[in-house]
Amino acid sequence: MLSGELATVLSLAAAVFVGASTQRISGMGFAMVASPFLVLVLGPHAGITLVNLLGACSSLMIFVQVFRQVQYKKVMLILIPAMIMTLPGAWVAARVDGPWLSIGISLMVILALVSSFLIRNLPAAQGKGLAIGAGAVSGFMSVTAGVSGPAIAGYAVASRWPQREFAVSVQLYFLVLSCTSLLAKGGLPQLPVGQWIGCFAAMVVGILLGNYLAPKIPPKYSRVFVVLIAFAGALGLMIEGITALAGR
Repeated sequence: MLSGELATVLSLAAAVFVGASTQRISGMGFAMVASPFLVLVLGPHAGITLVNLLGACSSLMIFVQVFRQVQYKKVMLILIPAMIMTLPGAWVAARVDGPWLSIGISLMVILALVSSFLIRNLPAAQGKGLAIGAGAVSGFMSVTAGVSGPAIAGYAVASRWPQREFAVSVQLYFLVLSCTSLLAKGGLPQLPVGQWIGCFAAMVVGILLGNYLAPKIPPKYSRVFVVLIAFAGALGLMIEGITALAGR
């Protein structure tokens, strides 16, 4: 293998490894951690499609280990409105200018995350309405911005969803949304065999590391990590939109 090809494989594997271990420890973050690096190496279309595929595989691998612990009713409450909102999300994404859409969504996410800390002591935070609303916003964002986690993280904070239960339950949610996105795009990226092997090997090792670390990390620290990842995703979207506007 040539040195350039080896460097590409190692770059992809490193991003996937960190994303997979983050996903297993905190319950989310694969796309937000891995996608910037995968897009940088492979380009926007192939990079995002690979993120969708590996995100689905990562969630599936975690889900089959923890499916008995998943709170299915709670997941369905956010998943159904999320899937419904992918339809208007696709309509908006096709008509609204990309940079402005990214900036608007990032502002909404930051506002939602901040508000989640303010309303978590209110009775409404435990109701179905907030769950349905969070799912709807997340599904809308998954199509328009490729990021569905921050809205769900805000709901987890507001509703005081225990971190360990949240981390295993949302794997089903991310699995379904990732598969939906793959079906909508209608194809897989064309990569050399070495890159496929490197990505999937890194994903397995990352999840194994996450399996080892997850029980050792106190839930309160994992929850802080989730919130930080969500804020980072929102800020990344904002920077991406502002950079795109500045480059015109």
